[in-house]
Amino acid sequence: MKNFTRFVLATGILLLFVQWSFAQFTVTGKVVDDGDEPLIGASILLQGTETGTTTDIDGDFSLDVPGQSGILIISYLGFESQEMQVTPSSGNLIITLSDQSTLLNEVVVTGYGSQRKGAITGAVSELKTDKIEQVPMASFEGALQGNVAGLQANGIDGTPGGNTQIRIRGIGSITASSEPLYVIDGIIAQSGSLLSLNDNGGRSGNVMAGINPNDIESVTVLKDASSMAIYGSRGANGVILITTKSGQTGRAKIELKTQVGLNTIASSKLLKPLNREQYTQLFLEGYINGGDTPEEAQANLENRFSQLTDPATGRPTDTDWLDAITQTGMNHSYDLSASGGTNAVKYFFSGAYFDQESHIIGSDFDRLSGRMNLSVNANENITISNRLSVSNTNQNGFVDGSAWANPLYNAFLLSPLIPITDDAGLYNSDHKNYFPMGGNNPVGALSGDDLRNTTQLRLMDNFSVSINFLKDFTFKSSWNIDVIQIDESQYKNRRYGDGRNSGGYIQEYTTLDKNWLGTQSVSYNTNFGSNHNFGAFIAYEAQENSRKTTYGYGEEFPNDKLKTLASAAAAYEASATRTIYSFASIFSKVNYVYAGKYYLDATFRRDGSSRFGADKRWGNFYSVGLAWSLGDEEFIRNLGFVDYLKFRSSYGITGNAAIGNFPSKGLYGYGRDYDGTPGGEPSQIANPDLTWESQKNFNVGLDFNVFKRVSGTVEYFNRISSDLILDVPISFTTGFDVLTQNFGEMENKGVELSMNFGIVETPDFTLDIGFNTTFLKNKLTKLNEAYVDGTKRREEGLDFQSYYLFGWAGVDQSNGDPLFYTNDDENTTTNDIGDAERYLVGKSATPDNFGGMNLLLTFKGISLSSQFAYSSGNWLYEPNLRFIHGDGRLTPRSTSVWGFENRWVPGSTDAKLPQHVWGDTKGGQNSNNSRYLYDGTYLRLRNLTISYNLPTSLISKANLSSVRAYVRGTNLLTFTKDKDLFIDPEQAINGIANSLTPAIKSFTFGLDFAF
Repeated sequence: MKNFTRFVLATGILLLFVQWSFAQFTVTGKVVDDGDEPLIGASILLQGTETGTTTDIDGDFSLDVPGQSGILIISYLGFESQEMQVTPSSGNLIITLSDQSTLLNEVVVTGYGSQRKGAITGAVSELKTDKIEQVPMASFEGALQGNVAGLQANGIDGTPGGNTQIRIRGIGSITASSEPLYVIDGIIAQSGSLLSLNDNGGRSGNVMAGINPNDIESVTVLKDASSMAIYGSRGANGVILITTKSGQTGRAKIELKTQVGLNTIASSKLLKPLNREQYTQLFLEGYINGGDTPEEAQANLENRFSQLTDPATGRPTDTDWLDAITQTGMNHSYDLSASGGTNAVKYFFSGAYFDQESHIIGSDFDRLSGRMNLSVNANENITISNRLSVSNTNQNGFVDGSAWANPLYNAFLLSPLIPITDDAGLYNSDHKNYFPMGGNNPVGALSGDDLRNTTQLRLMDNFSVSINFLKDFTFKSSWNIDVIQIDESQYKNRRYGDGRNSGGYIQEYTTLDKNWLGTQSVSYNTNFGSNHNFGAFIAYEAQENSRKTTYGYGEEFPNDKLKTLASAAAAYEASATRTIYSFASIFSKVNYVYAGKYYLDATFRRDGSSRFGADKRWGNFYSVGLAWSLGDEEFIRNLGFVDYLKFRSSYGITGNAAIGNFPSKGLYGYGRDYDGTPGGEPSQIANPDLTWESQKNFNVGLDFNVFKRVSGTVEYFNRISSDLILDVPISFTTGFDVLTQNFGEMENKGVELSMNFGIVETPDFTLDIGFNTTFLKNKLTKLNEAYVDGTKRREEGLDFQSYYLFGWAGVDQSNGDPLFYTNDDENTTTNDIGDAERYLVGKSATPDNFGGMNLLLTFKGISLSSQFAYSSGNWLYEPNLRFIHGDGRLTPRSTSVWGFENRWVPGSTDAKLPQHVWGDTKGGQNSNNSRYLYDGTYLRLRNLTISYNLPTSLISKANLSSVRAYVRGTNLLTFTKDKDLFIDPEQAINGIANSLTPAIKSFTFGLDFAF
């Protein structure tokens, strides 16, 4: 692979210095509008050069083109730009530019088909390939952040290949999933984490990381009932449609995309661990404050730390554990694709390799993927299509949260007086005195002594046949499969850490997930007279998903090189499970257009699911959408400055079936053996009335384009989730304490605004600025009774993510005691947490608004693009700071430099942390404490790219149609409102940080070649 990289770079450099001959040809033509009227002063620019001209009074132009071919960029203010390849045989060209309003004729992929953009009645956002490809992230989902109004996309774990948590227009459920539905080329696909051993609570695994972003043509986000009700019981949380690339009629196009870069930590405010001097001072101080004499405190230090000389250096031990586990990682990728076609056959093939190292040692991700998309017109009435992709990923990571083995946790808590290696040069394993946290050595564990590996093999295939029959009728049969096999391994070594008391142990887990989907449909489209257009669609669909898992455990290993289950000597344990669910559906959609400016569509779907109660297995879902093209009305056209204006509205009901496979069933648990006789007992009470969570969605929107430079969309939405599935308390006389029932209601409402400004548009220079923002309000509108869920209180009338905590009142500057408010009045304080009570602190994890901004600047062959993402008004809670900044409660753990500098000492007047006392019992570090609550408002420069397209005259003789060189920075800058926010601001939607891997900042250089 290194030799291949050198070859690509050498080829790029060679192309820059090759001497070309000065052969040229002349191209002539005429530029007109849709009405064949000449466009005077239209710009014609040769791509990648400064060579250009403009049209005369008759719309005519003439331009000399060097070499044997070139690409013309034709543009005119207020019209859609166009690119055209020319050769000496091109002849006299007639080029028609379309008014920007005709962009509404662009086809957008929607549920089970596509529509003209101008005919859509619902809330639909589309992201094209230029926003997705060559972004140095394992999954395309990161590119959604800040680019789509109404969509939150938080990378909840910065480890390579980690999960991205997405919410569309807020949280829609309490216990069921709030993740959107993913549909890839018509396949209702698995998403999120399917891991069991290495998932870190669903954060560190992501099956979507198996999809090559460079294969994606577009991502369409469906946000309201009109657009997503056709997915019925699974469309409640929005739908993300991924369409992969297809071949186009014309000569073959070969593309090679290469990229190499460096990875570091995105946030600059992370905590720093103590050095030798700071820790020694804190250690002695903690014992003296607890009543020891200075001599006794010194004796404690010397008795505990016997390796005060580092055997690796011969100098006093001063270990920076954080520095020892961090690095500058590398990422590189190579993507080769071929596409083209004729009127009979169109094709797209690709093969790609992606590799990314984390800024944490021992953490990385790589993916090898291939794709074959074919479309064959067997005759004028039959089209056969197949889209096949396969990928294999390999991920190495580590445990997060407050687990003792979390390296980002114990990097702060391990004393700097502990050397990394011992006298024998092995990673230190003197557990009794040196490692109070389970004997862990993060450097050794991440360097290969331990193992935490995940591999994933994913195969997806969509096969379909379309047949045109009678007049205006089309029958389509689609068959889809999505097969995922995941293999997880964890090995803990024999000498130190979690495996030290069991002679080392291994866990292995395999998941095989098989999903098939068949859809049979008939569509009808016709015109009546000159003003009436009618379409209808009806389909039957069946889906089945099965999952098999196997698990094995063993311990007592002869040495740490044998990290497989077969090498374990004792304590074997094994288990296996199988589960299955199915859906059956019939659905239809009709649409009607009158006079090209009045639109009506309606959708109905009836779903049956094995997941729900026998008496409530079938559900009905529907939507109605209306749109009015106001810009086509004479009274609007007469205003002069309005280029396009459309009003639309929709209402409908969708469902949520993401609840697991058996919540309605009466279940038994087995393995309750008695005296060698197998037995079982009831584990879950049945509820045959359990059914879908449903959502009532109302949307009203306005799309506009004014002054030929300003375009945008404003939307109001109201989304009411009802029949929420909850574990409702029941009488103990039943033998159970809860029953899973439909009870509860929640509302999400808000406003979305997207704007784009074409500030400057000339042949040589363009400047575009855009932004989107979403204002969101969430409220529980119906709940049987309030309850506490960790740091939150779920109560009718409140935001679902309202924090319910002990109120931190700071430090008593007279004696260093922690202070708490006694109640929500916050008028009185106490230094005894037993006299305080938890209360609603008036803060939520739900942001008030979120969105993004973008800028595009081009000058001749150079372009600069940037994109920011932000969130405002959400609050983050870091539960593990109660240990990292634990006031000495757990001896002899270290702390951070910030904690050391802000602790109370005699004479302090502005201390932020209490007095440090080993074994502290004053409760200042109690959980569910607003002391660890931070304003999560942030602004992040997600992407900054500077690119240059090499002149056609320089590359054409090598039969290259384009060469693009670029430099890109990802997550370059991060600004936070809270100056004491020590964690990366991009955290889980629920606001709980939990010591996750910080986001990656990357600097990449790329060369893209097209032949």
